[in-house]
Amino acid sequence: IKAIGIYLLPQKFFEYYKKVPEHQYAFESALDLYAKENEARVVIVKEEPSSFKYPWHLFEVTKFLMDKYLGNKTHIGKNAKIYEGAVIKGPCYIGDNCVIGNNSLIREYVNLENDCLIGAFAEVTRSIFQEDIHTHSGYFGDSIFGKGCRLGAGTITANVRIDRGEIKSAVKEEKINTGLTSLGCIMGENTKTGVHCSLMPGVLIGSNCLIWPSSVVSGNIRDNTVFRLDK
Repeated sequence: IKAIGIYLLPQKFFEYYKKVPEHQYAFESALDLYAKENEARVVIVKEEPSSFKYPWHLFEVTKFLMDKYLGNKTHIGKNAKIYEGAVIKGPCYIGDNCVIGNNSLIREYVNLENDCLIGAFAEVTRSIFQEDIHTHSGYFGDSIFGKGCRLGAGTITANVRIDRGEIKSAVKEEKINTGLTSLGCIMGENTKTGVHCSLMPGVLIGSNCLIWPSSVVSGNIRDNTVFRLDK
């Protein structure tokens, strides 16, 4: 049995929550403590809905929605431009006013919101791009990019460990096992990368950051950071 879905909780539940030490599953521990001392009712469902706790859970939600509404097709929005040699393999969602450059590859469960530009020779797979993101050439796999990001030529999101093991991501200084063997980066809004940047699997990069050319990002970066490796 697994607890999922929506909770209708009385105000006194938070008295129990305060008794539980802070950790990854504090909410679940508080529920257990409350249910031992109070009446609790449940509704049993036959299908397990998608989790939505960590940012990488968005991939599962995206896959569910595309499978349901697109099948293996691709939605192409108004005024989108797709140039010669570009390949799009569905299911994909391409929003209004997007530009897909020459000889680029967009494949499987890619969500490009409005006003995105994918440069020539870029490859994007299983990734989520919010509005107004521009890339040059590069590889963007299993990643999430916030609104207004600018990704320089040769930017690479490494999305697989060299030993092909499950990827861990640091959340509040705790290593969380994502359960995924393919996971790129999660990037906040308005962050920019210079040319030839390499972003390692599972890194979380904040908003309004500047990542200098030729940087290798192997750990998380906080908001408003200028990241430059010392030579």
